[in-house]
Amino acid sequence: MRSIYIVLTATGTWFSRCIGLYTKERYNHVSLCLDAGINRFYSFGRKIVWFPLLGGFVVERRDTGIYKAFGNTTCAIYRLDIDDDKFKTLKQSVKLFVRNREEYGYNLLGLIGVIMNVPMKRKNKFFCTQFVALMLQINQIHDFGKDPSLVTPRDFYNISDMTLVYEGRLRDYVNLSQNSSLALNL
Repeated sequence: MRSIYIVLTATGTWFSRCIGLYTKERYNHVSLCLDAGINRFYSFGRKIVWFPLLGGFVVERRDTGIYKAFGNTTCAIYRLDIDDDKFKTLKQSVKLFVRNREEYGYNLLGLIGVIMNVPMKRKNKFFCTQFVALMLQINQIHDFGKDPSLVTPRDFYNISDMTLVYEGRLRDYVNLSQNSSLALNL
């Protein structure tokens, strides 16, 4: 068995607060992490800290980028245990995104689709929940029962067997794992 982590965050940025007004959720950004140290996690978001409209696939770190700029970012980190084969295929799926990161953009229109409950899929364009939901679905880890482009942060709370391991400020997270050296080289 291997563990993956779903990281839900709220940065407090203008864009984050706007999404929160609609979702009425405490956290409105979702990332996927493959290491217990929560050192590197994967999502779709802004590529430039101070410009929210230029987005795409991002490799996030707790101590750089948006999270450094918004040091009071709050989070909930959930652990999900999966079998080794699923972990291996998930890692390969993420590697493809990392390798081809420049080909991907942010699916801003897809957010409107969520509001209207109409899937708005666009080639090589995703938003955070859509990406993480797709990774879980195509690797047979979890199926939300709806198109990944309609998944919201709230849907992640309904994943059975997921365990909350930390809630608080992201910068205050201390690795709870004995094997903090599990950081993956993607």
